[in-house]
Amino acid sequence: MVDIAFEPKELKVAKGEKVTFRFTNSGKLAHDAFIGDRAAQQEHEKEMGDKHGGHGSADDAVTVKPGGKAQLTYTFDESGKFEVGCHQPGHYAAGMKIDVEVT
Repeated sequence: MVDIAFEPKELKVAKGEKVTFRFTNSGKLAHDAFIGDRAAQQEHEKEMGDKHGGHGSADDAVTVKPGGKAQLTYTFDESGKFEVGCHQPGHYAAGMKIDVEVT
């Protein structure tokens, strides 16, 4: 995580693969990571705005403060296109996401 981007920007995984994402926030702003398809990203973007930056009880999302670290483990049970998106205000709209292709 850097301001305002993820590295890498793309990832390919096999259907059924369990992936542990390890995030290090090297930037100066708080960032978060939410895993889901495009529709889930749009819904989470709305929820984050409604909650003023809170994930609620989501176990597929983390917030990482500047200089901090966090991880998420996720099993991609379906083929398709997914994203890891940052939903801090303005970050997702600015393109802060990882495109995940599951085959």
